[in-house]
Amino acid sequence: MPANSTGWFWHCLARETGKIGHLYSPGAQRGPWPWFPFAFDNGAFSCWDRKANQFDESKWKSIEPQWEAMIRWAAPSVQRPRWAIVPDIPGNGEATLERFRKYVQRVIDAEILPAIAVQDGMTVEMVKQLRPAPAVIAIGGSDEFKWSTVEMWAGAFKRVHLLRCNVPSKLEYLENLGIESCDGTGWNRGNRTQTAGLERWARKRPTPTQSEIWRYTSRKEDPDQPQLFAV
Repeated sequence: MPANSTGWFWHCLARETGKIGHLYSPGAQRGPWPWFPFAFDNGAFSCWDRKANQFDESKWKSIEPQWEAMIRWAAPSVQRPRWAIVPDIPGNGEATLERFRKYVQRVIDAEILPAIAVQDGMTVEMVKQLRPAPAVIAIGGSDEFKWSTVEMWAGAFKRVHLLRCNVPSKLEYLENLGIESCDGTGWNRGNRTQTAGLERWARKRPTPTQSEIWRYTSRKEDPDQPQLFAV
């Protein structure tokens, strides 16, 4: 899911391969288009100082209305988001669990499947104890936490997304693990090596959209249905 990228190149690659989608940030939603499956981020990452591991609550308060508007934006559409990441505190597992409990019902009330962005310090057992339970695990946190635990999350849950992946060589690895999707902003920032690597991966085993591999996600769709890996 090249984050927020909807230029002609991505439209063509999505329709020709069936392996490209979108992860929209609050305020950046557009479309939707039937050849682009999409999901929702929440904007919390932009509030995080990674070096100091501090979260700017005042900045989140300015983003929260945009996040709520994005959730409402999906309500009248026939094409449903695959899931939405419930607001989190990047780099802080305990605070993310508290925030999930605070906000998850807003996502459920919008008839969207909730995803939790797992963070440093979180374990499989912690996530499995949550009620309501998340339908999707989005692996976030520090790079060390993310890459050292990806196999653990993939082995414990049916639907797993990896946040912040911009390395073409990782795509086969994630696909072989059964990771459903990943996202990144680097795919569309002018680095031709990254973009070319993504295109090679997408064209390796294409499933063009006319075959209806990427179909509309209905409100009543079973979250346990088999899924394909997508960037």
